[in-house]
Amino acid sequence: MTKQAKRRLIPLIVLVASAGVLAAIIFGPEKPKPAIEKVPSPTVEVTPEAKKPAQDAKTPVSSELTPVAEPKTETEVKNKPIAGKLSLLLYKDDATPASLGTLNDPSTSKMEIEFTRAGAGISSIRFSDIFETVDGKLAWNKYRSGIGEQPSIEEMYLLSTTHELAYNTEQGMQTADISVLGASQITINGELLHLTSPTVWNITDTGSFEATIVDDNREVVAKITRVWTLNSAYGLQLEQQVHNLSSSKLDVEWLQYGPPSLRVDRSRYMDRRRFRFGWELSDEYDPNQAAPIQSSDFLYEYADATKVGDEPLWPTTETTEDGLKLSWFASTNRYFALAVFPNINDDGDGPRLIKNTVQVITAQTVGVDDQEFILTALWAPKTSIAANAVFDLTMGVYAGPLKRSILDNEQPYVSLSMRGMVLYQMSSMCAICTFQWLADFLAVVLTSLDQYVVFDWGLAIVLLVLIVRTILHPITKKSQINMQRFGKVMQKLKPEIDKLKSKYPNDPKKVQSEQMGLMQKHGVNPFQMLGCLPMFLQMPIWVALYALLYFMFDIRHEPAFFGVFQLFGDWPFLADLSASDHFFGAFKEPKQFLLWNMTGINLLPILMGGIFFIQQKYMSPQTGSAMTPEQQSQQKIMRIMMVVLFPVMLYSAPSGLTLYILTSSTVGILESRHIRKHVDQMDVSPSEKPVDATGKRSKPKDKQGRAWADAMEARRKKVKNKTNKRSFKKKD
Repeated sequence: MTKQAKRRLIPLIVLVASAGVLAAIIFGPEKPKPAIEKVPSPTVEVTPEAKKPAQDAKTPVSSELTPVAEPKTETEVKNKPIAGKLSLLLYKDDATPASLGTLNDPSTSKMEIEFTRAGAGISSIRFSDIFETVDGKLAWNKYRSGIGEQPSIEEMYLLSTTHELAYNTEQGMQTADISVLGASQITINGELLHLTSPTVWNITDTGSFEATIVDDNREVVAKITRVWTLNSAYGLQLEQQVHNLSSSKLDVEWLQYGPPSLRVDRSRYMDRRRFRFGWELSDEYDPNQAAPIQSSDFLYEYADATKVGDEPLWPTTETTEDGLKLSWFASTNRYFALAVFPNINDDGDGPRLIKNTVQVITAQTVGVDDQEFILTALWAPKTSIAANAVFDLTMGVYAGPLKRSILDNEQPYVSLSMRGMVLYQMSSMCAICTFQWLADFLAVVLTSLDQYVVFDWGLAIVLLVLIVRTILHPITKKSQINMQRFGKVMQKLKPEIDKLKSKYPNDPKKVQSEQMGLMQKHGVNPFQMLGCLPMFLQMPIWVALYALLYFMFDIRHEPAFFGVFQLFGDWPFLADLSASDHFFGAFKEPKQFLLWNMTGINLLPILMGGIFFIQQKYMSPQTGSAMTPEQQSQQKIMRIMMVVLFPVMLYSAPSGLTLYILTSSTVGILESRHIRKHVDQMDVSPSEKPVDATGKRSKPKDKQGRAWADAMEARRKKVKNKTNKRSFKKKD
């Protein structure tokens, strides 16, 4: 090549190379931007496509723990073996995750979900249409109607929030923020990697997080993505996956935090926090999955869950032996639930079991005194992920009220029988005397009365009292007539009984025997005192109503009698049937007094004590002559307990309960007065029973009387046989 040709070729090569470099800069792949720039403003509506996690590796901000070299892109690390130990990329930025939902418009969003990078979980769940107090509800309703200033956001009910966990390390005590349903750790091929630190999670979009795992060569081995979306009014979906980006199989063990114990009710009248399970029968009993998901038999009260120690909440020895399979797991308090369930769509189609995501559930009690709470952990089954494959850990979340109208009618809750989370039961000790079916039936009756008859919860409770008392009136009438008649007859026989006591002052057994004979002679028997036995038939109704009115979400923050008392300067009396009546005012903050957590000064329990006093003083039968001094003393103590102790125990009870008991007791007094007038017109004079042709006294026709007569006849035969035996021995 000539010298002149070289001079022409070299500039041409330089020109082509320059053009290529320029084209690469203009049309080549754009360099990844820092994660904070990809976070949209909370006011921006995010499209479904934008919610998908980005697939390119992020450049970490340098820090002392940050790998020096940048990770290779996914296209470069695929089909590459793992080199050395694994570690997590760290992202040192102060990006604040955007929230899902809003508190400003309940018609579009029922709650606001705030997130944290700590475990890529939830930092708080707050409702937009459910409030901490009835005053907060009224204030927000006025503000949204254009009246008054905006109240504090603290008035909106906070379902759950992050907890601070303290733990020991080689460097001393350390603390960490534990987010709601946050990621805890992942073990890959035996290497444990902690996921609770905020620095290991990169924000890729609203509710979207990503963690990157690299080896010693800073090549990406795996990625963990967590994407949160709002599905329905109180429903969430957590789409989480572990992506194997290496050419090797990965043995993975996944652990995340489950629903923690929820907050105690403001009144703290009773702590009814529980952990609930939905489960399916074994293949042996239900091979075709025809039976609905079950939720009975297995639950933990809060106090029981604190004592499990190293034992898991699920599975237990019993569930393993029965072959039961887990469907959903929930933490509940008096009115609300936080539950996880399988990845099932809004039509109810999909798997009914969560076994591929949750195999074991454990619990740990942390904190002290008022700061004590229970953390639960969800352990996924150990899984092998093939090269370039994905391990799916997606699950659904319910964060909302224990409201029958939601859980009974909306999917996927219907398909999973999550209505079972609604439990009208005071405690595990009273489970045997609480008929859930009866409480459910009474709930339907009470709701129907409110929605279709009286249109007020207070009037519905009063009307329910009248219905129950009317149904039970025949039983009540019969039992009280027997008791009143027995008392009056015993008063007539008192002079003769006193003569027996004077005749045998030192022989109480003889007095008792003669008294029994006297009572039989005049057709009186103690079994008539058991006329109160039919009254026990209504005890299941009382217990079921008690539990219903305590746990029923529908009456929460609902006023009584159309809110008539609130017309007088926002008087808080009976403004909330789920709280105390607050006749003399409500406190802004509950005050601890002896055993009570008082939220105000109440009237209904005081009235209840007065009603009980009247009931005991004037309506009880006069049966003192038939009782020993010890029995009379015991009856006096019982009366004092009814008048004093019972109202004291119910002082901080919900006003819906005290209203029911007060109304029922008042109606009972009126009913007893009517029955007493009927008894006064009866002939209760003690007359001897007639004898038949053989000289024997005829047996009474009623079952109680016949039982008493048979018992006395057996006693006479027994005494006669003993007398004959003694006589026979004397003859010998």
